[in-house]
Amino acid sequence: MVAQAGVGTNLVNSSQTKWLVGLALALFTLIAFTELRRPAGPPSAPGSGQLVPRLRPATVTRIEVTLSNTTVRAEFAAGQWRLTAPLSYPADPLLISALLEICSSRRPQVLIPASQIKSPAAFGLQPPQSIVRFHQGDAPIELRIGAHTPVNNQIYIQVAGSGDIAIADANLLGYLPQTADAWRDRSLFALANVKFDRLRVRTGARDLLLQLDVTNRLWRIALPTPPKRANTPLIEELLVRLRQWPVPQFVTDDPRADLESFGLHTPESELAFGTGTNDTLVVQFGKSPTNQPALVFARSLATTNVMLVPRDLLDALRADLWEFSEHRLLDALPAGAVDILQVEGREKFTLRLQTNAAAQFVWVADDALKTVMDPVLMQSFSNNLIILSAVELAKEVVTDFAPYGLASTARRISLLKSGTNAAGMTTNSLVARLEFGNGRVDSLFARRHDESSVYVVPRGDVDRLAWSLVQIQDRTVWSFTSNQVAAVTVDFDGQSRRLTRAPGGRWTEGAEPVDELKNLALEETMFRLGHLRAEQWSYLGTTNLPIYGIGADSRRISVELAGSPARTNTVWFGNMPQGRNPYAAVTDPRSGQPLVFEFPRALFRDYVGQYLGR
Repeated sequence: MVAQAGVGTNLVNSSQTKWLVGLALALFTLIAFTELRRPAGPPSAPGSGQLVPRLRPATVTRIEVTLSNTTVRAEFAAGQWRLTAPLSYPADPLLISALLEICSSRRPQVLIPASQIKSPAAFGLQPPQSIVRFHQGDAPIELRIGAHTPVNNQIYIQVAGSGDIAIADANLLGYLPQTADAWRDRSLFALANVKFDRLRVRTGARDLLLQLDVTNRLWRIALPTPPKRANTPLIEELLVRLRQWPVPQFVTDDPRADLESFGLHTPESELAFGTGTNDTLVVQFGKSPTNQPALVFARSLATTNVMLVPRDLLDALRADLWEFSEHRLLDALPAGAVDILQVEGREKFTLRLQTNAAAQFVWVADDALKTVMDPVLMQSFSNNLIILSAVELAKEVVTDFAPYGLASTARRISLLKSGTNAAGMTTNSLVARLEFGNGRVDSLFARRHDESSVYVVPRGDVDRLAWSLVQIQDRTVWSFTSNQVAAVTVDFDGQSRRLTRAPGGRWTEGAEPVDELKNLALEETMFRLGHLRAEQWSYLGTTNLPIYGIGADSRRISVELAGSPARTNTVWFGNMPQGRNPYAAVTDPRSGQPLVFEFPRALFRDYVGQYLGR
């Protein structure tokens, strides 16, 4: 038993001895390896120059990166980077620019002089782990990348022709293409370098052709016929999305690949960009992988490789034709394109754009009074007209407009531009005309003068347009100064009061002068009444006056104005909704009928009711 124990102890001691010897050898090797890489003397200061001296990114025309047995080459020509090895393909300019930027702007963290280097092999630089060649001018600049340093996340690098070795951050390796696909442009469409004025989408029997008018920069739908206006903002937004269509995966670059397996032998869809009748860029789309329904196989005829791309944009391109059509009834018009507006609705009137005494553009009616339009209301009318949009297409080609109520139009708005012909005579050119017919409870049929299509538009949007002059005329009810006032008669709640004003501004009620405080209040009230502006025009006529609470016994104020001729301005007051503007009416100078409007609530509360109604 003793002998056996001795043998066991010797075995244990022998194993421990071997383990300790191995550890010592490993430590010795690490120390020796480190000492070989460590320069003699104190640590070197950080390098003061570039990682790659003399590198000028703007002049680089070719970059070659060799890793193991693979070389990735990119060349710059005609304003773009393109891979030329190991395959020909558009390159991602951002990735290449990032490598050039880091190599030209970063400084080495430590620079080891050539005099302190015993062997480049000790730093993994003979042979190097990878090589980057920058071609600018006649002689290329070669950057050799070696091993990692024993400590910290750093690597050894050396520029060919220099004996010095620099230590740099190892994140430099992340800017190198580790695979043949790394520097590929992952945009399906590199449209920045493609000239086109048409976009064609073929899906089965459907052929959608979008054509850009280079004069007004508006898109039109050329196919299917008849040609029609396209939704230009939507098309422009779609083009932005197409430029960003990513390629998550490159499937194969083999030109002999079986296209049938990808659904590309007979493509399900095809997208082509072109100019005139020539296609400049064509991409075909096939089927989706069984386990990846959100992706679809795609193939560019310019590169013939097969890729996988998200199918959501393809679905957008396959949308119904109405989605690509322009829904707005009016095209966008440049400033100054229209200076005459004709409206035929509840009344017929014509507006002309003129310049007033203050050199401001104002719309003026062709009536006897040359009624001026309110700028705010006119702008609202114009905005409502510009954004008026159809919700559906009733029929694309119409030969008989009578069933839609558009044969003898009840309501019409025409936009014209005045000019002078060769004979010096004034002419009016039609820019656009919209006509509105009958329809359903919530919608109406509409058409443009230059199309044979009939659209469906919301009835409320049409009713919001100005169909009578009073809806958009200047909201000034009247204008006078307090010095013009001779007397005021107030008929409120069955009682009548009369106040007179002397030329010097003294007020009397009956035979008694009012006190000084009330005299000042009456002067201020007359001043504010003299600048009366409607908050909103409501109604013109007599039929609906009871709805607004206006009748023969309504409260009223009559302001008698001195002058030649003398005149009296009367305002009748109707309903006064809680917290809202009261309704009031005056006589419309154009028609002689009652004109209902919203009276300023604060003016009635703080002045009229306070100093005239009591």
